[in-house]
Amino acid sequence: MIKKTVLLVLFLFLVARAGYTQEGSYERFTVDANSALSVLHNAFTDNWESPPSLHLGTRVTYHAGNLEAGLRYTDYNVTNPDYGEADFSSYFIYIGWEYPFTLYRGLTLAPGLRFGNNFMSFDNPKVYPPTSGWAAYPFDPHESEFAYELIARLEYSPGTSPWRIHSGFAFNRTLTYHPLSVGLISFGISRSFATPSWLKNFLK
Repeated sequence: MIKKTVLLVLFLFLVARAGYTQEGSYERFTVDANSALSVLHNAFTDNWESPPSLHLGTRVTYHAGNLEAGLRYTDYNVTNPDYGEADFSSYFIYIGWEYPFTLYRGLTLAPGLRFGNNFMSFDNPKVYPPTSGWAAYPFDPHESEFAYELIARLEYSPGTSPWRIHSGFAFNRTLTYHPLSVGLISFGISRSFATPSWLKNFLK
């Protein structure tokens, strides 16, 4: 499995180098705004549901790809009565890297990887011992756990417009005692700008 993953990443990198001409490093940065729907069914998502999450992020051209940073907010509501009132809010703060390559004129695909922390704030922190649910679950008022995310974003830019539309898939895994895994499909818009001199100097 690991060997196949390494070969896939290497293949994508080689295709990217052949099909995508990177803009000058630091020259452009992009602001993203999107909303994401959970589509993965597992023990966690069967017991908690969420309305569409909200995401705000930024990207900047940087050598072989783009650097990323952002925040995604999700409100989780418990659906299993065995867990009582275990609603919580999630704030995934991350940095990441992606490598976009051209599929067609104005259309790009960008696989990438993000690392960050999932900050969770619980409405009613206590221990919920389920009778037929997932597992006994101790909740603190606030938790902060490491999380990583694999992404693939499809983006379209009409002509020379700085505005873009994008759709993507993300697999996020938060390394709590019982790991929380979610799969998200997102839809949103992006706006590209020239990088201001202060940010360009900072990155250099």
